[in-house]
Amino acid sequence: MIGTSIERAIGALPASAAEVEQAIKRIPGLEHAGAQLASSIHKAVLSGGTPARAIADALHGTWFGHPLHAALTDIPIGAWALAALFDAYAGMGGGPAAEQAADMLLSIGAAAAVPTALAGLADYSAIDDRALAVGAAHGLLNTAGLGLFLLSIWARAAGQRRRGVLLSTLGLAVVGASAGLGGDLVYRLGVGVNHAEPAHKPTSWTAVLPLDDLAEGQAQRVELAGKPVLVYHDANQLYAIGAVCSHAGGPLEEGTFADGCVECPWHQSVFDLRDGSVVHGPATMAQPAYEARVRNGQVELRHKPSRQAPAGA
Repeated sequence: MIGTSIERAIGALPASAAEVEQAIKRIPGLEHAGAQLASSIHKAVLSGGTPARAIADALHGTWFGHPLHAALTDIPIGAWALAALFDAYAGMGGGPAAEQAADMLLSIGAAAAVPTALAGLADYSAIDDRALAVGAAHGLLNTAGLGLFLLSIWARAAGQRRRGVLLSTLGLAVVGASAGLGGDLVYRLGVGVNHAEPAHKPTSWTAVLPLDDLAEGQAQRVELAGKPVLVYHDANQLYAIGAVCSHAGGPLEEGTFADGCVECPWHQSVFDLRDGSVVHGPATMAQPAYEARVRNGQVELRHKPSRQAPAGA
């Protein structure tokens, strides 16, 4: 009888990441609340001017080359996992030194969780709509886990070590479940990965469209060997970079152009049209860059050589 009930309960659990996502999306109000939070943060960043944008860029990891949040998570999770090992060692007779090490690691993890959470919130403010619910659940679980670790630190300081160990063990389980959702966000839903099409690298100039079809101040998406490229005509200067935003796949040809840059219409990432580099996040990875010229009335493109390429390459 008990065995049958357990089997039924196990059978009712989601069996795949897709089922977990659907279960999360069925939580009443979660996706809507997440959308409102993301929108509020994003609007605050955009309306905050240069200082707010600079802080957001730092948290996104535009200077780092990929999202900062993913790298920061290693610190609190690693510290808390090591704390659990020292707690286990202390329980097997490791003595006060093992207990002190566990307590110190819990505090290190809690302190590191603050910038990690801020970086996660920055990324969440520009998350793709289809990942809103899973991202919200990820954040809520992390918050609950941090709360359990803080309670554990308090219990240990109050001399209630057994309770503290129990609370930190529960916290590690919650954070572990959240980490699973984090992996799902990246590897299945594509949050934080490079959505830009890999650059085609032709060895010769390739005509893509007549110059007469590209008026000054106009942008157009063309294809170069099957790869989408944005071509922009600005004051007798032609620019060409990958047309698919590296952050979430937005169509850059529909963006806003100013000061030699393009702003993505989806999440307002800004790229330098000269070389595709990131000017403002949430994007952290540059766009493929191309050289452009006009020959015989045709706009021609070729891949822009790497900055590290030797002269004459």
